[in-house]
Amino acid sequence: MIHQPPSSFYEAQTGEFILEAEELLKLRESLTRVYVQRMGKPLWVVSEDMEIDVFMSATEAQAHGIVDLVAIK
Repeated sequence: MIHQPPSSFYEAQTGEFILEAEELLKLRESLTRVYVQRMGKPLWVVSEDMEIDVFMSATEAQAHGIVDLVAIK
């Protein structure tokens, strides 16, 4: 599954909320760059995938470029 980094905004005070939001944006940018590099997909595709939870089977994840190899037993 591809998704955004989780947060606990609903529990934070205003100051903490701003700090957490900044850190989450940095984390999301880092994760997006890694996905773009590893998957070979355009930035907009990876960004769209991260906006909603995208569930995939192992073979779909491999085709999408998230995993390198799927072991078959």
